[in-house]
Amino acid sequence: MSKGFVVLAQNTKTIDYVKQAYALALSIKNTQKTVTKISLVTNDPVPLHYKHVFDKIIEIPWGDLATNPTWKIENRWKIFHVSPYEETIVLD
Repeated sequence: MSKGFVVLAQNTKTIDYVKQAYALALSIKNTQKTVTKISLVTNDPVPLHYKHVFDKIIEIPWGDLATNPTWKIENRWKIFHVSPYEETIVLD
């Protein structure tokens, strides 16, 4: 059975959440022994030097429902539809 973490990261004008997801992924890779698969769900550019820590980078499907809000929570429900894992731990 596949198990993994899925991180939703959508940058705002003032906060780089993709960078924070990268730091989180590094922490997971360094501390977890049984579940180490990590996928990122985003519609923002991911720098090349961040990509190696993610097993998959998934574009937010069905359009971005959080283009203007500050909290960017409108796309969370989509995670469970795009997760590549049978058992998913969602972080954001």
